[in-house]
Amino acid sequence: MQIIDIHTHKSKADENVISIFSQALYADEIESKFKSVGLHPWHLDKMGLEELISKLFERAKKSDVIAIGEIGLDRAIATPFDLQEKYFKAQLGIAEHLNMAVIIHNVKASSDLLNIRKSGNYKMPWIIHGFNEKKDSANQLIRMGCYLSFGHHLLDESSKAFATIASIPVKNIFLETDESEHNIEDIYKAAAKARNMDIEKLSEKISENYNTVFGK
Repeated sequence: MQIIDIHTHKSKADENVISIFSQALYADEIESKFKSVGLHPWHLDKMGLEELISKLFERAKKSDVIAIGEIGLDRAIATPFDLQEKYFKAQLGIAEHLNMAVIIHNVKASSDLLNIRKSGNYKMPWIIHGFNEKKDSANQLIRMGCYLSFGHHLLDESSKAFATIASIPVKNIFLETDESEHNIEDIYKAAAKARNMDIEKLSEKISENYNTVFGK
């Protein structure tokens, strides 16, 4: 059974798991077979916009980078939202230019993401990580060509994530560990339970999604 952890901050991943390590653009390089790279909205003070564009464009062309991220929008922080949007759109532009998927941090900004996706005519896949919203929001994002990645919230059967993952197409699902201490196998078990689905079949479908997005 192939297991995919679409978004993790754990550098010591299980060699039997395909993991995408989230490499911060400003931080020291961490060794990992597959990475995403980008500037998180919490850390926009680390570099100016021109420096970001130059460094990200250069770094994203290296062979270990398969996605742009974690980037995104966060309405729960003090950073001005218009500044977040500038940095976010700049990184989206690089993803489009390089034909790369994007892993997105989203806090209370789903409607903003939808508006940007529509108005910007973005074509590359967006993966909304740590998804824990109701199915209406999920379906709106899916209709706009997004994938949803679910993590530790699935371990709480009363969570919105647990209910939502049961009601959306499996072809739009990924699973992740993010920064949690839980292993990816536990997330897979919870997802399979929520969907009342055989875990091997779920793994097969998520692997198909991975191949669709990343051409692996």
